[in-house]
Amino acid sequence: MLFTTALFAASCLLCFADDDVVYHDNAEDAVAVLREAMKQRKSHVAIGILGSTDEEGLKQVIGRMLKLATEHTGKPDEGDYINFQYESYKGEAQTTHYGTSPAVEVNYELTYYDSAEQEAEVSSKIVETLAGLDLERKTDYEKVLAIHDYICRNTEYRSAEDLGDTGRTAYGALVNGKAVCQGYCVLLYRMLLEAGVDNRMVFGTGVGPDGTTASHTWNIVDLYGHYYYVDITWDDAGGNHDYFLIPAGAGFEDEHIPGEEFGERAFAEKYIVTTNPFRGDVLGTVDKIKWAAEDMAAAVMN
Repeated sequence: MLFTTALFAASCLLCFADDDVVYHDNAEDAVAVLREAMKQRKSHVAIGILGSTDEEGLKQVIGRMLKLATEHTGKPDEGDYINFQYESYKGEAQTTHYGTSPAVEVNYELTYYDSAEQEAEVSSKIVETLAGLDLERKTDYEKVLAIHDYICRNTEYRSAEDLGDTGRTAYGALVNGKAVCQGYCVLLYRMLLEAGVDNRMVFGTGVGPDGTTASHTWNIVDLYGHYYYVDITWDDAGGNHDYFLIPAGAGFEDEHIPGEEFGERAFAEKYIVTTNPFRGDVLGTVDKIKWAAEDMAAAVMN
């Protein structure tokens, strides 16, 4: 289908305005519009794309664009952060024309767990919090530990029934100090990325000691090139670090069953959790030696 090429293969950077709809012939630009709108918590988004398609193509483009807009980018307020902060969407796609050129218009109606005003408050609070944690001369391990422990000290777990939508958000965890597992994890995701530590959120099923199951969310954290499991919610509940930087094969998978998207081969092969236990901040000593050398050089100059 011609439209497939228009959507998924980048071409020259062109866009055309028609009233409130901007028409793009560049896939990345069209997706970026949706991504930015979701970051701003806009409820209605209209996007135009030059090209043609059939009825099946119209159905596919709605979900495909949303998936691309919420892909992990490594930027703190994108990727999983917006993917886990929008509640639902309705999409409609229709064929149209821009001048004599065939085009497709896609309209989204989106709802979110938080608001743009709350997000602004979160961003301000994160800057303040990270400054207070004094991360500049901390190793990556020390950053992960400091952020993990800060969230545990300052967030109280409550049920979704008690908290409503905000319990699922970074706003609930950081500003209100009360959240469900999703709120814990999305705040950890955002703060770690702000500190330069890559990580992903995983949604699935948690299995309790008595075999009971419930929907649950956790993180995988990239530390010195190896991914480890972190369940900050259960660490907070237990008042310990029993679910902190856990390797594969150590029992974590018995209690955490990833959902369909996160259990797929593509995700598992891209984010391979190491089987090697974390044996301390050995690699971080390189940073400490470098900082000590910088301090010594500065002292000599003085």
